[in-house]
Amino acid sequence: MRQVTMGPVFLLAAVISCSFGGGGGDDPGGVDPQDAGTVDVPDGGDTGEPGCLDDDWECYENGYVLRRCSGGAWTEVQCMKEQGRLCENGACVDPWTYGSPQWGVCTDDPLATPETLAQKAAYYDDIAVRMHIHPKAGWIMSGRINRVEVTCPQGKTPPCWEPAVPESEATWEDMEEYWSGENDGLWNGLYLASQAYRYAVTKDAAVLDVIKDLLVGEVVRMDITGVPGVFTRQYVPPDVPGVNCPADLKHYIPDVEKDDNRWVRVGATGCVETVDGDTMEWVTSDHCGLDKFVGWCWLDNVSQDEYAGHMFALGALAKLVDDPGVQATVKDLLEKVGLHLVDNDLAIVDWDGRVTEHGKFWITSIADSPGFLATESLGFLKMTAEVSGNQKILDFYDNCLLQKAGKNECLKWELEPFEPYTDFLNMMLMYNGPHGGCKSNFNNYSMLLSYIHNLLWFENDPAVREVMQEVFDTEVMRFNSPRALILHGNAWYNFVWAAFKRLGPGSDGPDHQAVDDAICSLKQYPASKHIKDADTYATHEHFCDGRLGGSQTEFPIPVAERCVSKFLWWGGPYQRQNCSEVKIDVHFPGDYLLAYWMGRYHGFIGPDL
Repeated sequence: MRQVTMGPVFLLAAVISCSFGGGGGDDPGGVDPQDAGTVDVPDGGDTGEPGCLDDDWECYENGYVLRRCSGGAWTEVQCMKEQGRLCENGACVDPWTYGSPQWGVCTDDPLATPETLAQKAAYYDDIAVRMHIHPKAGWIMSGRINRVEVTCPQGKTPPCWEPAVPESEATWEDMEEYWSGENDGLWNGLYLASQAYRYAVTKDAAVLDVIKDLLVGEVVRMDITGVPGVFTRQYVPPDVPGVNCPADLKHYIPDVEKDDNRWVRVGATGCVETVDGDTMEWVTSDHCGLDKFVGWCWLDNVSQDEYAGHMFALGALAKLVDDPGVQATVKDLLEKVGLHLVDNDLAIVDWDGRVTEHGKFWITSIADSPGFLATESLGFLKMTAEVSGNQKILDFYDNCLLQKAGKNECLKWELEPFEPYTDFLNMMLMYNGPHGGCKSNFNNYSMLLSYIHNLLWFENDPAVREVMQEVFDTEVMRFNSPRALILHGNAWYNFVWAAFKRLGPGSDGPDHQAVDDAICSLKQYPASKHIKDADTYATHEHFCDGRLGGSQTEFPIPVAERCVSKFLWWGGPYQRQNCSEVKIDVHFPGDYLLAYWMGRYHGFIGPDL
């Protein structure tokens, strides 16, 4: 096999021959190399293109197209457009492997735990299933282990508790209670995504079983609302310890402004029931057909936070889990989400016919910045179109969001400009407040990273990808700020960045430092997620006030010094905190596992690290 260098005349000849072979789309004078097909050029043909020898190959200058010679004729392989890959050494390769980068291993970090990354992952994968997933729940939760009172250590105030069964041995049967909340769908989705990556790496049948069990929970989370495409924030099945429907009837009174979350229950007739605020009596609605959920309750007014987790998980499952049953379920769920957004003009419309408070994805909704909303809408609609194959969703994505067929006044919202949503991606406005971002919303940062990930994984059109990648770089990760995300050492952010930044010809290449920083953060990550002693007030000075008023530091606090939290990568690294050890309270390990298995899948982390 030999490489043939493509010069300008050679490229022009290929373009001309393709033009005569079948038309050039909207431009009668040429053709996009991404749209070119098979090119048959005889030796010494009129184009001036030299003949080729079998097994000759070449890459287009942009790395998007591979040409191979067979039978004396060139055949083109659309590496990017058809596979989301780059051309290198006669093959289409994943972008993050282009150039065969050698990643660092974060050597000599004094804050690293003694365990290897693999050892921590093995423990967390075990405890997640053994202790944090109740078989009747359908999602993962943090919780409290059954306890016994013990003599307090010096300086501690009674009562003091120890787990009745060591954390290393406890199962779901040893849990005193679980902590369910309005973001169950988000956290469970991120954990489910971690298992999709794990399955892609290991092909372990036990991992597939976990995925299938949790996917049933995803189906329940949509079915219980009775609205295709709409998930619930939180649901309560019978017989899960510590997870109960609210007893106070005030929680079931509908909210007039639809800006608060309200509980509903499924009555004996299979209809949603709420409480009249004047009489405090139950009222049966006409939203029915939920007979299999009689006696259950669920929380309405679902938000884009939950959808960030659901869509991240479903996208990972679609890409990584080659089980027919999983694929069918994922396709069904995503198609329902896509059609719901198309039919409701990029809004989430709840069971009561009202748009949810944080379910407004069109760019003029002022629900967030235009760039944030454009990324969310593009990512969700592209993913649902690609996985479902539904032409209605694809047409909406192409001709409404991207306006490919010309100006199309396709949404009902009065202020919509009806320009391609890619034109608004650079309007992120994510860094807010003094000192380059002291008032920034880290919840938004994390949602945005998940949306960018979705779009760049499913969109192979360079015209869209390159706009998103430029914004990902200059407006998000490497924004001109002393608090830019690339400086946070956030392992999840950094792995998304390293995998989906602009790579290959014309780029600045792999970000070795980002990967090394991510590995250091994972090495510092504690080997257990029970609540531990930490006091960053004592070790880090106040620098500025955060968005919600908390005290923040000037520089990111190392992972090893932070309080244990539900999902470390979702929060900011600057918050000063004080926490005391509670061995019976243990958070689920989805944050470590998502970053670890993403790193393994993309080759940033070796199996022995």
